[in-house]
Amino acid sequence: MREPFPWHDFVQVAQTAEEAGYRALFVPEIAGREAFSTLAGLAAHTERLLLGTGVVPVHARRLETTAMAATTVQELSKGRFVLGVGAGPPGRGSLDRVRRHVAALRVAFSGGTAGDPGAAHFRVDLDLGPPPPIWLAALGDGMVALAGEIADGVLLNWCTPERVGRARRLVAEGASRAGRDPEAVTVAVYVRACIDPEEEVAMAALKEPTGQYASMAHYRRQMEEMGLGGLAAAAARAHEEGRPDDVPDDLVRALCVVADGDAGHQRLSAMRGAGAQLPIVYPVPAREPVSSAMGTMLALAPSPILQP
Repeated sequence: MREPFPWHDFVQVAQTAEEAGYRALFVPEIAGREAFSTLAGLAAHTERLLLGTGVVPVHARRLETTAMAATTVQELSKGRFVLGVGAGPPGRGSLDRVRRHVAALRVAFSGGTAGDPGAAHFRVDLDLGPPPPIWLAALGDGMVALAGEIADGVLLNWCTPERVGRARRLVAEGASRAGRDPEAVTVAVYVRACIDPEEEVAMAALKEPTGQYASMAHYRRQMEEMGLGGLAAAAARAHEEGRPDDVPDDLVRALCVVADGDAGHQRLSAMRGAGAQLPIVYPVPAREPVSSAMGTMLALAPSPILQP
């Protein structure tokens, strides 16, 4: 969840998600709330939900700050925390940077002394039992395979089921090269969704983020690799020229769940069939934001809440 809901409403969304059978809630760090303090707050209001950063860039904090924040939320949530990290802006050296970051975090979580090259070393002096799992955000094949090699999970974004299937194979290859069990690496994928009685309302809500991401070069490359290059180029132009209504419907339908709850469940099932153990419903609000996001979440819930 990234929407700037008032805190009371944000807590209600989290509690309702738990009651409806969702396994996890992830908080990205783009604008608005800081991820670790948000999840620390939610830990006090939930009992079963996994609480994850989805994701924090490795360059956004000093390594020791990330390690201390992660162990704090792990303690407050009684072991329900997932540390999702990302490389940040793509570029040369991203894989090595993430590899070093994860290795240092592993050392710190195990009670050893860690630190970035050339920086002061540190320890995390908390005995928490099992350390928090580390998941990697990944777009390119190299980062997906790296997740199989060194991480506990991978977070995919803006994918078709076919892309999820390829990612599952890449994770397995990376894990096998490192002598790890591929099944121990969770494949998760964000699925943006808007369920609304009026399809045109849901479509309009989803066109804006679809165009926004299509305009980012690294996401557009992924869309091209999925055979959506022409649609992505048109969506990028529409976004850059302030014409969100002209983002192609076909691109939105290829990447999102639009309006229909039954079709949404089928899309989530297709993601599971392709190898995603954890499809993550990413509600995109239309109309009144809180009720819209809640409606989407409930329409796609694993276990519908029974009414008295």
